[in-house]
Amino acid sequence: MPNSIAEPLSLVCPPALPAKDLIVLGHGSGGRLSAELLRDVFLPMFSNAILDRMDDQAVLEIGGSRLAFTTDSFVVRPLFFPGGDIGSLAVHGTVNDLAMGGARPLFLSVAFILEEGLPTETLRRIVASMADASAAAGVSIVTGDTKVVERGKGDGILSTPPASASSPRACISPPTRRVLATGSCLSGSIGDHGIAILAKKREGLEFGHGDY
Repeated sequence: MPNSIAEPLSLVCPPALPAKDLIVLGHGSGGRLSAELLRDVFLPMFSNAILDRMDDQAVLEIGGSRLAFTTDSFVVRPLFFPGGDIGSLAVHGTVNDLAMGGARPLFLSVAFILEEGLPTETLRRIVASMADASAAAGVSIVTGDTKVVERGKGDGILSTPPASASSPRACISPPTRRVLATGSCLSGSIGDHGIAILAKKREGLEFGHGDY
């Protein structure tokens, strides 16, 4: 009598193809490919004592004062997802880079790259979300820029807070910050944003109210 339980398959994942000659999505993931891009392309040309620290922010000495400075870009689909949208993500993500360096965020500069045909009401919602997030973080948006790209070439809206400045201070651990055994600092739970985007993009993933 044949065995009714199928034998488990032995699956072997092929090695990842090298990404040396073309830019792929993984180069923007913040992982191994991003590190290779920094090492092979950017650092050889831009290398200096501050950049070579490879931090998410730069701490500068200016006129006897210390200033922390960072930049960030945000590309996300859909624009609105459980728990937030690209506007609040842009503010909190940029502020987080400074906070994890032990600095107090003060100012933001925001650049918008808009796609032709984007509903004005959609932009209005995102801008309002950025205003609310900035107020919650205690930062002011003090300058910015807006560009429009052709229809079909901008994914709706891209947000780039290119400059966020702050004055460094001693790293204080408020109740919302967790310190792992490795010494890493977390400003919140791990994976919330990723699973929220995945749930919105893939059908069949539903969560109860308050689960994200």
